[in-house]
Amino acid sequence: MKAQNLSKAKMAERRGTEQMAFKKIPPSTKVPDSPEKLFLDLPRRKLPNVLPHQQEIMRKYASEALDISDVALQLPTGSGKTLVGLLIAEWRRRRNGERIVYLCPTRQLVNQVVEQAEEKYGLTVLGFTGSSRNYPPNDKADYMGGNRLAITTYTSLFNTNPFFADPDVVIVDDAHAAEGYISEFWSLRIERNNQEHESLHTAMRGVLRPIIDPRDFDRLSGKLESISDNSWVEKIPTPRFAEIEHNIVEILDSHSPNTSLRYPWSLIRDNLHGCHMYISSHEILIRPLIPPTWTHTPFNGAKQRIYMSATLGAGGDLERLMGRRMIRRLPTPEGWNSQGVGRRFFMFPGMSLDTESTTALRRELVKRTDRSLVLVPSEWMCNTSVPTLGRRLVVTI
Repeated sequence: MKAQNLSKAKMAERRGTEQMAFKKIPPSTKVPDSPEKLFLDLPRRKLPNVLPHQQEIMRKYASEALDISDVALQLPTGSGKTLVGLLIAEWRRRRNGERIVYLCPTRQLVNQVVEQAEEKYGLTVLGFTGSSRNYPPNDKADYMGGNRLAITTYTSLFNTNPFFADPDVVIVDDAHAAEGYISEFWSLRIERNNQEHESLHTAMRGVLRPIIDPRDFDRLSGKLESISDNSWVEKIPTPRFAEIEHNIVEILDSHSPNTSLRYPWSLIRDNLHGCHMYISSHEILIRPLIPPTWTHTPFNGAKQRIYMSATLGAGGDLERLMGRRMIRRLPTPEGWNSQGVGRRFFMFPGMSLDTESTTALRRELVKRTDRSLVLVPSEWMCNTSVPTLGRRLVVTI
């Protein structure tokens, strides 16, 4: 009996040794001291390493701009700025356990960034588009706990009741194109062909009639005679706008409560002196010259705001677009354009070809591609271009 018990004990000891020998080693929880080193720890990445200019700007960020409230990274189109932004975001999330929101202009770009992160860079991120009511509960919990990076649109942050109410870090991708998306939150649009705005638009025309040209009043009223009338836009001179400010307040106080305009009106009503008015054949627009982002807690309350842009400008344009007093710039590293990361090729055939040759060239280029996007300046040109382009897509701007 004693021998049998001893044999069982030895067998149990052997099994324990075998289990210990094959026990999985947990992944390292140590976070590298800079974002570019984190990339080497991602086993699913499809790229061997980051490029030298990406490495340089990430190191510069880690050493010089980690605690600056507003910092901008300039990386031209084709230089891989998406990877830089995602690595900085993931590095901060792992290092500090922060809630980080990566903003894109459109849903399409959100999906594109998520796909790149997952398929190309080996990062696990969360994409949030549409109504916050439809966000998966598990995804919401992962973001709130600082377990995953959130990729979403500007409008998901800049609205009256955002789910992303208190992010630690906000990364603004394509910052040079963000003005319209951000200022839209504080923009009031009175649309001539919107039935809900009909009486309001009529009242506003009555206030504007004494201070604008009769021809412009006809355009504002929808009495169009030409294509140029349809694309007409005018700014009300600031001194004239100040003269009718009291009338505008009265009209909007009376007409906006039962419309969707009550939200933007509540944001700009007491600061109308800081706004401009624009009129066109389609709408009347009132918006601030500088978006008051300092009044929006989800954006202003973040520890840091990082602006990713292909062109930052040196005359305070970025500060005006973002409503910030001062933004620290990290310039494009020298030699980035020698890495062969992709280019944009622009053609201006009209500079050397006549109209017939230009048209023939355009048609030939469309034939050589599976998908084409043609931008034209008017709806009339869009309609006349469709027959010549067949199944291709034409978009009016």
